Amino acid sequence: MARHSLWPKGLTGRVILVLVLAVLFQFLAGSVLIRTGEMHIQRQDLGRRVAEQVLIAERIITAADRSDRSRLLESLSTIHTKLELVEGSPEIGPGIDAEAREIANAIFEFEPALANYELRLSLASGSFLNLERKVIGAIEIDEDTWIGFTTQERVADWRLLLETSIRVGLIAVLILGSAAVLVRTLSAPLRRLSENAQLIGTSGRIFFDDTTGPEELREVSRALNAMQERLEGVIDQRTQALLAVGHDLRTPLARLRLRVDGIEDRADRSAAREDIDQMTRMLQELLEFFETGESQLDREPTELSSLCQMIAEAFDDLGANVRFEGPDRLVIDAVHDHLARAIENLVDNAIKYGGDATITLATDPDWAIVSVEDNGPGIPASQFARVMHPFERSDAARSGRHPGMGLGLSIARNVAEAHGGRLELANRTGGGLRATLTFPKK
Repeated sequence: MARHSLWPKGLTGRVILVLVLAVLFQFLAGSVLIRTGEMHIQRQDLGRRVAEQVLIAERIITAADRSDRSRLLESLSTIHTKLELVEGSPEIGPGIDAEAREIANAIFEFEPALANYELRLSLASGSFLNLERKVIGAIEIDEDTWIGFTTQERVADWRLLLETSIRVGLIAVLILGSAAVLVRTLSAPLRRLSENAQLIGTSGRIFFDDTTGPEELREVSRALNAMQERLEGVIDQRTQALLAVGHDLRTPLARLRLRVDGIEDRADRSAAREDIDQMTRMLQELLEFFETGESQLDREPTELSSLCQMIAEAFDDLGANVRFEGPDRLVIDAVHDHLARAIENLVDNAIKYGGDATITLATDPDWAIVSVEDNGPGIPASQFARVMHPFERSDAARSGRHPGMGLGLSIARNVAEAHGGRLELANRTGGGLRATLTFPKK
């Protein structure tokens, strides 16, 4: 079972993921810090207003008649704090709750005179899930006489926390969006560099722009341009040398063919002719291998359906059992002769090792797919990569019954890669081998 990683494969995705995590952490930390600061400011302000209102109320009712105290406290109540006269012990428990300690400190700091009175203070909520708590308290002004107060403002209002989170979240999303756009913009040269690097060896020389982008990418572009130049020089020298040798060998082979006719023994003469023919075929195969690896040849519209059908008919005329299945018309841009040689090599291999061949042409929006199937023994999957290398042959081909240099599949692969496609091998479920050439339509 394949394991999926949350860590993106691309550099852009990784940078964006790091930014998302950083912004998320900033959002959470910012929400907590801002909310903590707001709560501190709110409690300090609330404590000061309670202290001022309670101290004024204490001085007024202390000087007033007892009968007027309740009425006076009611008149001193505001929309922010409700005051009432409590005779006897108030309902609130003694002391100051830990959660209300910050408010009590603000009361005593703002009005130090209140420190001389007994103060009871607590935070009360309507229910367990109700986060909108109020400050309730009482201060004793005479024996068994208290001024009770209840604030109308919420000390821990969840709506305030939500508003804070939304504000910080919107800022975080804005920052993240801007950063993501910036990262994609900065990584665009790197993506182009990666896309162009994958085309090296599949088409003409790729030019890498070394005048734009960050200095590191310009250095890489210059290195890739220099690398292509060196590789082209080495490959051209090797190819020219081998082509020259191949062409020069044709002349002595032609002279040998003439001299063979002078051999009196018929069996020896026939064997010598077969050896010369085999050497000629091997030279031709070698020359074709280097020629089809050339990726800078001009391409032209090629009608692939007619080409496959023509190849099937040509083999059929030679007595081979070759069938074609596919659409009536499919045009791609290709080097016609190279394309024909690749398909012919696959059909020839199918006939050699399977006795017959079926050419199937299929298409999708971007690719043209040519499959050649046979009913032979197939090839072990472990040998697929090896048999497509130059001068490598399958175990069945080494028996000596099928002469050659082992370049048929290599030529087909060269043609596919020179056109930006690929060659794939697979064993058929019912037996036999399927060789598939895939070419881009454009």
